[in-house]
Parts: sequence; C-alpha cells; structure tokens
Amino acid sequence: MPMLANNQEFKQLHEYYTTRRDNPLKPKQSMIALACKLIRIFFALGQKHVNYDGEKLMNDIERNLDLQEAA
Repeated sequence: MPMLANNQEFKQLHEYYTTRRDNPLKPKQSMIALACKLIRIFFALGQKHVNYDGEKLMNDIERNLDLQEAA
C-alpha cells in the first residue's frame, strides 16, 4: 500500500489494472500483481546494475493502450 501512495508510476499502473476494459483486476489482485512486478524490478536492477527508470515501467501501459485503441 505505501508503494501505491508514494510512487506515481505504481499508482498509475494500479489505476490501469483496476479500470482496464479487458480483464480488470480487483484492487487486492492489482496490489499482488504490482508486488510481483516490484520484485522483478529489484531483481533486474541488481543484475544489470542500473538505476530505476519509471518511464520504462510506464511503457507497458502505453503499449497496451495502443493495442486496445487499434481493436
């Protein structure tokens, strides 16, 4: 929950997951999905020795929105 309150990218992802047209998630389901995403981000940051970039995280939403608009 603090992740959603303090990180704008995760807040936007949570809103997207809970309001998307195809397969919207319940709020708790979205939080679990975001926690899993956070673990994958930590792993990638540790393996690649790079800094966190919120823009890369938001690319998933932009790509999915483009696909929905095309359909």
